[in-house]
Amino acid sequence: MEGPMVLPRAFSLLRLLAEVPHGMNLSDMAARLDMPKSSLSSTLKALTDQGFLARKGALYFLGSEAYALASTILAGRTIRQIARPYLEQTMEETGETVLLSQLDPDQKFASYIDTVESDKSIRFSVPLAARRALYCSSAGRVFLAFMTDRQRASYYDSVSLERMTDKTETDRVELEQVVAEIRQTGVAITMGTYSADAAGFGAPIFNSDGAVTAALTIGVPVSRAERDKQKYIDAAIKTAANISKTLGYSGGGKS
Repeated sequence: MEGPMVLPRAFSLLRLLAEVPHGMNLSDMAARLDMPKSSLSSTLKALTDQGFLARKGALYFLGSEAYALASTILAGRTIRQIARPYLEQTMEETGETVLLSQLDPDQKFASYIDTVESDKSIRFSVPLAARRALYCSSAGRVFLAFMTDRQRASYYDSVSLERMTDKTETDRVELEQVVAEIRQTGVAITMGTYSADAAGFGAPIFNSDGAVTAALTIGVPVSRAERDKQKYIDAAIKTAANISKTLGYSGGGKS
């Protein structure tokens, strides 16, 4: 069984050490992976010899070749390509439309760059490249929440905070309370703030530097959003965290 097990063991080691940046020793890895130390030792040596792992005393870390390989893979893929499988899976699990958005260069709007639409007869639907103001959309509020105080102040000064519905917050003090809650909980929830019958559950997607590079949104008719609110909150946070992890984010924030 040694031959067939070599690759799964190597990949398991790389995944494990990617999650533990401070390194691990042989005994801890064997316990975590439920593998014999003797089998792990040979795999560790081979990966270290090839530069995929580095060793300092008894501790093993990811090596330069592992980072180089990861960078090469990611360099050839866009955020849309990376996120797409997660969007599809989340749509299957929730039955609702799932969207990916990025902040426009002017930092006044968020644009949808991909969507996997629900097949339900009553569903959230929006065309690709549609733009949404930051203050009244769930994706936009994600980007607002992770701006600096100075960036948000500049945003408020440069846009007209118009009421889209009777539930749209347009007061700067209220909006600051909203974004503070988003930073704490890791999710932006809108219930009829942009469109009276639409709800959104947005979560930040972080890159390897810890910066918000995109937002994941689950779009839901308000009636279903109110009924299954926690389900959509959990799904948005989980999916955004999984995409962030794929992008190399290893922080402990609310991703």
